[in-house]
Amino acid sequence: MNSTSAKKPPAKAREKVVMGLQAMDFIQHGTEASLEIVTPLGQRLNFKSNFIGFDDQQHIFFTMPKLSKGDYEMFFTQGFNVDIEGVSEKGEGALVRFRTRIEHVIYRPVSLIVFPVPQQAKLVLLRNEIRYDLRLPGDIQLSNRKLRVILTDVSSGGCGFAYDAISPEFDVGQKIVLEVINSTTQDTYALSGGVKNGRTKRGKQTYGMVFDEPGKANCRRLLSTLIYDGTKYVFKNPKKDQALGGKT
Repeated sequence: MNSTSAKKPPAKAREKVVMGLQAMDFIQHGTEASLEIVTPLGQRLNFKSNFIGFDDQQHIFFTMPKLSKGDYEMFFTQGFNVDIEGVSEKGEGALVRFRTRIEHVIYRPVSLIVFPVPQQAKLVLLRNEIRYDLRLPGDIQLSNRKLRVILTDVSSGGCGFAYDAISPEFDVGQKIVLEVINSTTQDTYALSGGVKNGRTKRGKQTYGMVFDEPGKANCRRLLSTLIYDGTKYVFKNPKKDQALGGKT
């Protein structure tokens, strides 16, 4: 742990403050967040909840967790402070942390917790390099078949991938190879490494992995073939490039 921490930039350089609704832009709708209610007497309740969104009246909405009646009566009271932490996958990636308070607790017809938008939030950056958003198909070789996945983002040190299935599941630290093929050139990029984290959201499995040295080398090859199309990174079209080069 000490050697890892020593390699990271100073903590202050990895944090920044954003204001009001700008903070909400860093949390993707539907993603899971960690909430902690703090009563005036210092009692604390920790639970997970999904971020639903916000409105133009400066309200933010989270799903209601399944808890005991006693917990609801003790903790879900208007005015109690709540510390919220979510994960932003944008750019360098960050933990989004802020404090707000309970404004409304709605049980029917839909169970929701309503908070006012915080005045500010703290972003704690997670990565040393920018991750690039993309949607490239790839395959992971399992023991008896290939699993088709979508490469959702990539950096020089790791990537994220997802697939629409409940199984299989990968363990943290498990060694895998995610193969991406350029359909135009038929070049193959074997992104090898270990699983770093994973989560399930509405039946979709989403994982992050860290590359080993061969995986980093193949990632550099992959990154050199990508171009930004205005919304995400895609493979360059060598035929189009050659045609443009021929004209010039």
